[in-house]
Amino acid sequence: MARCKEYDCQTVLDAATRAFWEKGYKGISINDLVKATGLNKHSMYQEFGSKEGLFGECIDNYVHALNRDFGRVLRRKPLGLKNIEDFFRNRIDYAASGKSIGCLLVSTVVEKEQVDEAVFDRVKRHMALQEEDFCRCLMAAREKGEIPPDKDPKVLAGYLFSFLMGLAVMGRTNPSKESVEKLYGMVISTVKS
Repeated sequence: MARCKEYDCQTVLDAATRAFWEKGYKGISINDLVKATGLNKHSMYQEFGSKEGLFGECIDNYVHALNRDFGRVLRRKPLGLKNIEDFFRNRIDYAASGKSIGCLLVSTVVEKEQVDEAVFDRVKRHMALQEEDFCRCLMAAREKGEIPPDKDPKVLAGYLFSFLMGLAVMGRTNPSKESVEKLYGMVISTVKS
């Protein structure tokens, strides 16, 4: 991450991340970022080089926060189906909370044509790592007999990741918890059977 000099870098990145998350890459202007972060344009360009540079740092900041707050659940020992269930319980609560603004990674994928290729590659890399977390849990679950031995953990990980991305989009529509839980019930029963 970039080094901030006369201001708290984490505060700047958190504010910019939130601004990109709410408005999207295309929808936010440099003036919006200046207002959100409290930096002046000169400091912003000096520190991050460009809007794209700041956005790349914000993607990493966002993923770091996700890993700290939620991703650790998937990596908790012992690995297995319980980690996946606990992870989705949290994500379902968030999606149905009425406070969800979706997922910055999903929003970036939707805006692919607007985003610098290097930043988009960063997003894909972060998404692949999250899918790998699902896969490791599923491999452990298969070894423990929590899912059938003929299930392919990699395919199931893609399935769970797709559901997670859809859940992030659904969260923006303020769904009922009951409806989201029913969908999750179908997804997890497919994994288990």
